[in-house]
Amino acid sequence: MKISSFFVGLFLSVSVFAARVEVEVNGMSCGMCIESITKEFKSTEKAENISVSLEDKKARFTEVKDKKMSDGEIRSIIKRAGYETGKIRRY
Repeated sequence: MKISSFFVGLFLSVSVFAARVEVEVNGMSCGMCIESITKEFKSTEKAENISVSLEDKKARFTEVKDKKMSDGEIRSIIKRAGYETGKIRRY
């Protein structure tokens, strides 16, 4: 009984938390780049805790629970902001 309770708890804890996403962004060079990418992610209402690093050339965000984004959607958001994407990682 204790083992099955452990696995149920583990499953629930994994499914409750939204994925953290990291996207490599090519072509950023200034603060306006950060603003435009952040604005595009905010407009989707599917991303929160958005941070864009000019130094790392990455955008990071948390997917809103029950509003997952496909890689294609993420690439489209970055493209609308005027940039290209590299690797997309979820953790």
